[in-house]
Amino acid sequence: MKCPKCKSEQRCKNGNRNGKQCYKCKDCGHQYTVDSGEVERRKLTRNMAVALYIMGLSMRSIGKLFSVHASTVMDWVRNFAIDNYERPTPEGPVIIELDEMWHFLTSKKTSSGYGRLIVALPVNSLTGNVGVVIPPLSN
Repeated sequence: MKCPKCKSEQRCKNGNRNGKQCYKCKDCGHQYTVDSGEVERRKLTRNMAVALYIMGLSMRSIGKLFSVHASTVMDWVRNFAIDNYERPTPEGPVIIELDEMWHFLTSKKTSSGYGRLIVALPVNSLTGNVGVVIPPLSN
C-alpha cells in the first residue's frame, strides 16, 4: 500500500477512524486510510452528477438525487471543467453591453444608467436625423 499523495511506501500506523486503520506517511506526513473503493465511488458519483448537469438537470435536483447541497454540485462541475477543458482566450476586441445599471445604483442620490435622459442623433442617415429620447425613471 502506497501513500496516495507522494506514492511512498514508508508508513506507520496512526490510530483508527470509523473502524478503519489509519496510516501516516513518514515522508510527507499525509494521513490516510486503506482505500476500499471509496475514491472510485466518489469519482463515479461526481462524473454522474456532471453528466446529469450537461443533460440539463438543475444543480438543485442533482443535489437532491445525491443528498448533497447544490453548491457542492456546482463545485464538482467547476472542478471538472477546470481539470478537463482549457479556458478560451478571446480573439480581437471584447464588447461588453451593460443594461439596467440603475438596479445596482439605487442607493445613490443621483440617477445613472437608463435613469438619465439620453438623446442620440445619428448624422448622415438615409432618412434624415433621428432623435432617441429615454425619459427619466419615475419614482
